[in-house]
Amino acid sequence: MKRLSKDITELHREQLVDIGQILRNARIEQGLSCEVVSEKALIRTRLLEAMEAADVDALPEPIYTRGLIRQYAKTLGLDGDTLSSQYFTPAQPQPKSSFWRLPITPQLRPLHLYMAYAVLIAIAVSGLSYTLKRAGYSTGSLPPLDDAAVNTAIAEPEASTPADTTSNAAPTPIAEGDVQIAVEMEGQSWLRITADDEVSFEGVLRQGDTRTWTAEEQITIRAGNAGGVKVSFNNAAAEPLGQPGVVKEVSFPPEEPTTVSWVEVP
Repeated sequence: MKRLSKDITELHREQLVDIGQILRNARIEQGLSCEVVSEKALIRTRLLEAMEAADVDALPEPIYTRGLIRQYAKTLGLDGDTLSSQYFTPAQPQPKSSFWRLPITPQLRPLHLYMAYAVLIAIAVSGLSYTLKRAGYSTGSLPPLDDAAVNTAIAEPEASTPADTTSNAAPTPIAEGDVQIAVEMEGQSWLRITADDEVSFEGVLRQGDTRTWTAEEQITIRAGNAGGVKVSFNNAAAEPLGQPGVVKEVSFPPEEPTTVSWVEVP
């Protein structure tokens, strides 16, 4: 656990180096001191300096630090949502359950032991039931579920909309006049997908993820790490969206002229 905590702290420090440099450069270009920004953003000066210096030990938990980055960036006129999304904690694999530590083998667990376990479990269940009844617990006080409530309770997770499907299956046929993009993640990045002026997806996709979106007129993709995103337009060959560490926005088909906004990480 100590090794895991050390690795995550180091990852946060590496992420904060680039983010802090962007914030510091923007502040200096605007001729602002940390004290002035502190008054505007309502953030203590020492926290502003810690973010610029990537001093993770002087900052609060990552979820609160992410909010500080967003507020600092917005005060400087930057895209706070995009910049703060680059400060994340990767999901850690859950340890395997080790509840039963003794090997289950017929030689070590004779039949009479299993019977004894069954009796003990039955006694425990009976005792628990008796205790609950004595405490006044009654399942009859709950209203019965109607058919609609039952269907809701056992329903499968909400399926993706037609505009958002995984590309593990065969390529989706494109109707005449429609626009389709397929995204392959070469690295982790925050994405926002806008199909026909409606946001179809906004969040972080990880390396190896693949998604497909379809629209009638236009799809706009905005990525926090353009180098980690490969895009295929209308089943054409997939190409990188941009350079690593660059925030980039591209429309398909492109507008005249192409609308692209970017922030290059030093």
